[in-house]
Amino acid sequence: MAKISCVDISEFQQGINFNKMKNDGIKAVIIRAGYGRESSQKDSMFESHYKNAKSENMMIGVYWYSYADSVGDAEKEAKACLECINNKSLDMPIYYDLEDNSQTKLGKAKLTEIAERFCETIKKSNYRAGVYANLNWFNNYLDYDKLKKKYSIWLAQYNSVNELNCDI
Repeated sequence: MAKISCVDISEFQQGINFNKMKNDGIKAVIIRAGYGRESSQKDSMFESHYKNAKSENMMIGVYWYSYADSVGDAEKEAKACLECINNKSLDMPIYYDLEDNSQTKLGKAKLTEIAERFCETIKKSNYRAGVYANLNWFNNYLDYDKLKKKYSIWLAQYNSVNELNCDI
């Protein structure tokens, strides 16, 4: 797969000049659709960011920030995400953002089940699914090997060499 420059954006980034971003070499965006179990937790800039990225013919993916502490919650989060996305066309997966400290006490097996339930719920709606986490989470709180076999992996690692095989 060819390498492209991509940024993630949310309501914390406003006033983005998408044309300038594209002209600066950014060809894709991953937009936060929201967080938590309720569609009322939709990112306030999701629609605007989506429309503006689409108007510049950028590739678009989505992420959903998780607070889930059970597989049932993960399914609720996936359904809330799908409701917020509202059948929009995406070029890249919907990523499940797992990094909240409140979840670390759940342990690797449970957190991996939570990730799988979110991703499987997303896949039932004909979207591709992925998991976003940092190196510490993939090493200590998620079963990286199990998830990598089934889903796209977006690794947050802030140096020049990825220590895990990943898509992003």
